[in-house]
Amino acid sequence: MRTTTGLRTLAVAMLTGATLTVTAAGGFAAAAQPTYAEGHGHGGPVRGTIVSRTPVDVRAAPTTHSAAVDRLPPGSHDRVRCMVRGQSVNGNPYWYWFTGARGWVSAAFVDTGRRSVPTCADPCPQWRNVG
Repeated sequence: MRTTTGLRTLAVAMLTGATLTVTAAGGFAAAAQPTYAEGHGHGGPVRGTIVSRTPVDVRAAPTTHSAAVDRLPPGSHDRVRCMVRGQSVNGNPYWYWFTGARGWVSAAFVDTGRRSVPTCADPCPQWRNVG
């Protein structure tokens, strides 16, 4: 099935939460998303808490097939710098970069207190949208 540029833009905007505007030509344009540096969204650094009943592996890449570089016990805290899409874990495709542990943790096991986690600016572009 063929899609138009306008439909693709609309779909991307809906998935990413972008604001749409209608151009004079009648097409859609996605407004630029704000950028965040070093995990500072609204109100300072984002803290993540491990909410698993068992220790969680910190990975070298956002996939369970990657080497474990650390292990965090339940209830432990770390600063979340940013997130990428990686391998889906328990239906959640997002992975957070933990600055203290220096690795990736599946968002399925992290509570950020409903704080927004910024998308990684591209420290590891090869891991963007890994399926």
